[in-house]
Amino acid sequence: MTELDAAYALVRQSIGCGRADSLPAGQAQWWRMFRLLQQNHVAALCCEAASASGAPREVLVPWMAEREKAVAWHRYQRRVQDDIVAAMSRHGIDTMVLKGTRTARFYPAPELREFGDIDLFFHDRHAEADRVAADELGVEVGRSAHHHTKYDYRGVTVESHYDFVNRHTPPSNRRYEQLLKAAVGGAEFEPLFLLRHMAGHFASARITLRDLCDWALLWCSEVGGINTEACGEVVARFGMLRFTAALHAIAVRRLGVEVPSFGGEADEATVRRVERDIVYGSPEAVEHEGDGVGRLLWKTRRWRSMRWKRRLVYSDSAASMLLSSILSHAEKPASILHKQ
Repeated sequence: MTELDAAYALVRQSIGCGRADSLPAGQAQWWRMFRLLQQNHVAALCCEAASASGAPREVLVPWMAEREKAVAWHRYQRRVQDDIVAAMSRHGIDTMVLKGTRTARFYPAPELREFGDIDLFFHDRHAEADRVAADELGVEVGRSAHHHTKYDYRGVTVESHYDFVNRHTPPSNRRYEQLLKAAVGGAEFEPLFLLRHMAGHFASARITLRDLCDWALLWCSEVGGINTEACGEVVARFGMLRFTAALHAIAVRRLGVEVPSFGGEADEATVRRVERDIVYGSPEAVEHEGDGVGRLLWKTRRWRSMRWKRRLVYSDSAASMLLSSILSHAEKPASILHKQ
């Protein structure tokens, strides 16, 4: 059994889809597994499974520390999030939580779903919400990105979204945004938002095993109420069928979870390439340190290297995506420094 096979076995056990048997016995192998799971933001999730599977004490001690750190950070962020939601509520502003803490509810132990910042949506009252944040929470609101503002509150990064996706690029996101806003409150919102969010990160940089777990556990938790036919029509219309087919193949084979392919087909070479990118990333996606001309050249090289990903997740032409990206950065030059 390779380290990757063993890592998947731990993930399966941690999400309740099997037991991790016949794991590597050597300490060096355990260290490699731990680091691989760390890089994929699922080490905390797999800690108990590693302990039950006989991980050596030398590896298990830092692994347990990773778990405790994740739990403490989750609880702290929830308190910060509750403070912000309460402040908005005092001004009559409804808050919708996106991504991290929202997705964590699909997990057997929500506090073990690792995440970094807090993403909030204020139902077209984002400008008022930003004023409340500045006046009542005492933060400085940054406006260098297109689809959200950003600030630091009590050591936690908060993104105040006025769009679910970046409507400026690619061009099809404008139509997808309209679709998502119409779907708010319905069962189809969750998979359609999560999928497009994953697709955007995959196309511009990388997703990880955490994202694959998010997608798998969503369907384990919510599949009864979701109209998969309606979702499939959207997936086909926006060019994401081969991407969902690859996710389907990986989730079924590796996690033992049936997620929809929506009728798409992905050849084995594509499935292997997508899986390798999810698990290990690529050199082009590693964040460039610094700014200026060096960073601009790096982003240009990365853009070219990610062409195969964009073809998997977008229906837009290459020319329209390039033009929209240039215009987007021209409108907000500081956005060239962003990771995405």
